[in-house]
Amino acid sequence: MSAFITTKQAAAYLNCTPQHLYNLRNKRKSAIEEGNKALANKLAPEAIKIGGKLLFEESKLENWLRTYGEVA
Repeated sequence: MSAFITTKQAAAYLNCTPQHLYNLRNKRKSAIEEGNKALANKLAPEAIKIGGKLLFEESKLENWLRTYGEVA
């Protein structure tokens, strides 16, 4: 799997919906803005597991969010 994938590809790989991935991203973003470091750490890329699978390495997830995070 390449470092740059679409939301649909990530969702298919993790057996979840694209909306679920956006919800995770938005929850972490809100927690950081509110200064809730405990919640932000729980939602950190290296901590996100869906269906028992680790989402991505942090660097790959950050690239993915920057590249595809605002695209439906």
